[in-house]
Amino acid sequence: MIYIIVGLAVISIYLVIRLLYLNRAIHYTALQMEEKENQKDSNTKLKAITANKKMEALLVRINKLYEFSQQERIQYQRRETQIRREIENISHDLRTPLTSIIGYVELILDLKIKEADINEYLGIIYKRAKVLQGFIEDFYELSRIEGEDYPLLYESIPVKPLLKEVLVSYQQFERKQIQVDIQLCESPFNIIADKIQLNRILNNLVQNALKYSQSFFIIKQYCTDGEGIILFQNDTKDLSEQDIEHIFDRFYTVDKSRQGQNTGLGLTIAKILMEKMKGRITASFKDNVFAVELAWKIT
Repeated sequence: MIYIIVGLAVISIYLVIRLLYLNRAIHYTALQMEEKENQKDSNTKLKAITANKKMEALLVRINKLYEFSQQERIQYQRRETQIRREIENISHDLRTPLTSIIGYVELILDLKIKEADINEYLGIIYKRAKVLQGFIEDFYELSRIEGEDYPLLYESIPVKPLLKEVLVSYQQFERKQIQVDIQLCESPFNIIADKIQLNRILNNLVQNALKYSQSFFIIKQYCTDGEGIILFQNDTKDLSEQDIEHIFDRFYTVDKSRQGQNTGLGLTIAKILMEKMKGRITASFKDNVFAVELAWKIT
């Protein structure tokens, strides 16, 4: 009988020690969690003071949850910063032409102004209003294009004649004394895309070249490795290699003062549309030459 009592006592003591040890481990873990929550940017991991495999497995799962939570928080902070910057850019882009419009309206309301000046000011107001309208349309189009349900009508499109159509409407290159070199390969190819949106992409890129080209603008169309390529190249002095990293970002513009007539959405819209149409768009800058390449699988 005495052996049974001794045995039960030993077991009881063992269980009590295990319970105390487990309680200590839980308390230590709770302290680590409290410290980690007070230092949200800390990368330290919870550590077990016991060799208990189940406890260690539990802490591994908790560490993974902390790591995921930290990543979510970092992404949220980055997105919040980006949203604030985008709102600032939108406000600045809208305020610049609006301030100009208000200023010239106030001048017109001055009874001492000459009639000839009134007509001049009205012309300026009209131009500024068109700029403002263009900005608002860009913002609206971006919100639509980013939607999952944005409608696209796919068809097989011959690229060569489409490029010719786009370029015919741009006579401004000659007025700006920019040499245009068009290199279209003899072998035509078709791509599957939405013709209206493809036109938008091409027009955005041509307008971008017209705005920033210094002396030449080159368009190449060719096939390689089962892909149809359209390459746009122009020389520019306003770009840097650092700009290329952000060239497709929303509202990014080389004009850091944002005093021009550019929201920085043209290339962003082009990238979104290319990805929706299963194409690829890339940009590079070397020896003062900016290049944008469009690529699709040939049908």
